[in-house]
Amino acid sequence: MSSFRLLLAPALVIPLSGCPEDEEILTHGYVKLEMRRGESQATNPFVGTASVIATMDYDDCLKGFYDANPSLTQDGPEGAKVFGTREDGGEGWADRLCEDGQESSQASCTITELEQQLEKVKQLTITYNITDELENHVLLFGPLPTKATAKCADPIVKVSANGAIKGRNGDGDTVWETESFSPNAAVTGQGGEIVVKASRVE
Repeated sequence: MSSFRLLLAPALVIPLSGCPEDEEILTHGYVKLEMRRGESQATNPFVGTASVIATMDYDDCLKGFYDANPSLTQDGPEGAKVFGTREDGGEGWADRLCEDGQESSQASCTITELEQQLEKVKQLTITYNITDELENHVLLFGPLPTKATAKCADPIVKVSANGAIKGRNGDGDTVWETESFSPNAAVTGQGGEIVVKASRVE
């Protein structure tokens, strides 16, 4: 288990042949979490949210991918640049996940921690610092290998329990938890969101 940090590793950004230099083929992508109030909530449960902690489990394809490619794990020499910042020289998903304009209704945020667990339960946990409105906005969850990178049809991540996605205030107290989510899984790069419905913690 480890958190993102700055390490040197070979670049994973591949320019498109014949295209402008700033275009790139990404080896990793994301799934979307759309934050909505739960059916039981008459008012916005996200008020006062300073951070969101989201954990998703890797399905069989991604478990096998990281077993076969240890250099692309968060601790690996290549994976460090995928999970790290743009200053590392790679894809820089610690920055990319909260960049403006990637998706409509994207939440304003910064990433404070990425933590990949590959021992018993294989999963990824992201801590987002929330800087504006969260209700009816989308958080991007990744980095996740694309189909081409993973070499399987379904690089899936899934929400395993309601407690896997929650919000905290500036004091670190949990202010909301997931009431329900639908669907419970998503494939890297799919168009649809996992809708997370939240309820206030009293």
